[in-house]
Amino acid sequence: MVGINGSKEAIELIKNGKMLASGEFNGFVLGCLSTELAALNLRKQPVPHEFVLKPAIYDKTNYERFEQRVEMKKCPTLEEVAAE
Repeated sequence: MVGINGSKEAIELIKNGKMLASGEFNGFVLGCLSTELAALNLRKQPVPHEFVLKPAIYDKTNYERFEQRVEMKKCPTLEEVAAE
């Protein structure tokens, strides 16, 4: 079984071997980056014409890396996301 949205519950199921994987296209991150882009635009600073935000796929080989993202505490910057 696989899921979508990379929720806290999905991470627990993956940890316990009850779920194969989950994908995430994080709305929190989208909101953070949209706010940053809007602020840059209002300040008449350059903004990218296109920005690709890659979805994350969690499975038993990498869920630890994403575990903190489930309850993300700070907004990532455009530079941080572009570097991923």
